[in-house]
This record gives sequence, C-alpha cells and structure tokens, in this order.
Amino acid sequence: MKDDPRTKDLPASLLRALLAVVDTRNFSRAARELGTTQPAVSLQIRRLEKLVGATLLERTTRSVEPTETALRLLPIARELLRLQTIVLTRLDAPALSGEVRLGADESVALGLGLIETVRDFAHAWPQVELQLRIDDSEALHESFAQGGFDLLLEHADGATGGATLVSRERLLWYGRAMPATENAPWPVIAPPRGGALRRRSDAALAGSTARHRVVFEAPSLAMCIEAARRGLGIVALPADVGRAHALDRSPARGLPALGATSVLLRQRADIGEAGVALRNALRQASAVRRTRGRPRGPER
Repeated sequence: MKDDPRTKDLPASLLRALLAVVDTRNFSRAARELGTTQPAVSLQIRRLEKLVGATLLERTTRSVEPTETALRLLPIARELLRLQTIVLTRLDAPALSGEVRLGADESVALGLGLIETVRDFAHAWPQVELQLRIDDSEALHESFAQGGFDLLLEHADGATGGATLVSRERLLWYGRAMPATENAPWPVIAPPRGGALRRRSDAALAGSTARHRVVFEAPSLAMCIEAARRGLGIVALPADVGRAHALDRSPARGLPALGATSVLLRQRADIGEAGVALRNALRQASAVRRTRGRPRGPER
C-alpha cells in the first residue's frame, strides 16, 4: 500500500541541499555554499530521495545531473523556501511599522530579483510604508548623500567604503550575436550611462585590441538584455543577471575578461526597525539566490 503523501514532511534543509547540488553540479561546491560538509550533503540527498521515493541525482564522471523527478521538484522547492522566509520574517517582529526608502541600481534589481523581494516584504509587513527607486548609480549616490534613501543597493568595483558586501559576481559577456565575418568586429551592446556596468564595459574594451563596435545603446538595462536575447549584439552583465534572464553566454573570442563586481548595501546610521527588517530580507534573498550556483567556464 502506498504511503499517504499528506503524512510526509519535506524539511527545508533537505530541499536547500538539493537546490545547492543541482545549481553547482557538484557536492563539494554545494557543501561550501551551505556551510557544511560533503558527507552531510550526501546524507541529506539520500534522506530526500527516500522521502519522495525516487532518485533525484545522477552522477557522471564530470558532474551531477538532476533526474526528471528532480526537475519537477525544483520550482516547488524554491517556492517553499521563499514562503518559509516570508513566514519567519513575519513572525520575527509582528508589530512592525514605519517608513523605509530603498534605492537600487537596475543591474542589482534584475540580478537579485528585487521586485519579488520587495513585494514579499510589503505583503508580510502591510503597516510599513515602503518606497523603492531604481536608477543609475550616479543619481542614486547623489540622492543617498542628501538623505534620500535609508538603504542603497549598488554594483561597485573597489573598496566597500563602509558598505556591507552582499555578494560578488563575475562579469561575463552574454548574447547569441557573432561577428558577421571572420574579420568583422564584435557587435557590442552598451549598458546605460552613469552605471558601474557601463564604466567596466567601456574600460575593458578601451584596453582591448579586439575589433568591436557599439550597435545598441539604451537608458534601460532591461532593453539591453532584450536586445542581446534577440541577437542584436553582446552585452557585459553580472552572472546573476545573465542567469536570471536565461541568456546565452557569448564565446567572446578575443574580447577581454571582465573580472568581477560586488553588490554592496549601504545604509543610514539610523534606519529604524523597519529598515533593519528590510535589510535582513535583502540579505536572505541574496543568500537563497547564491545557492543557485555560479556559471562554469572561462571568465569571458
């Protein structure tokens, strides 16, 4: 007689282990992401497989691949963990109220799934007056310096300058477009002016001997991503943005490696309880997304 599924529980720790292994395709890397050991992760996967009554992972000589059952489970697991975060956050401070003003670089918003995080926070804390502004980093810094925000999320290259490091992402070339002929230049999409991505992209190309030409420029990074998706050119993006939008990595032969970029969180001295709660929610959301792995391959 088959077990009644209503009598079974799927612990969040087991689901988190599955996501980490699937996204990194490696038990050792998954263990590092989760802050535990490889044997512990293997045990968690075996426990989960026993609970669902099916094999979830297939080991090959080079990596670990999810089975069909695992692929069906993954979106459900992500949603369960998202809901768990909402519940735990809501129970942490049931009488939360006040005002929080958040500013964010567009590239951070697209990579971290910021709209979803802010939506979940607003649903969990209906008494908090939350304001979100997306803009380029220069405009955001000017407003932050004038007291326009309680919290500021941005991509930055160098020292944190008192900010908190949220994550660090590789910068990579994305897009299906290729040079028209062997000696033709690479078609490049320029990120919006005034942002860290534009500065990094321009600096890398200026120091390169590879032939290239800008074929598209827009005030919105979302428009640049859509142009890359449709094959107009290639664009420099943080890996989390590329993953979030399922963009194809470009071989970018001859183009310079772009290095990495940091996601930083800045805050005013006194952000209040509502600000602290939002700051914690942003960190939790980033931690969940980090378990989705890092892109493999050369840093181009």
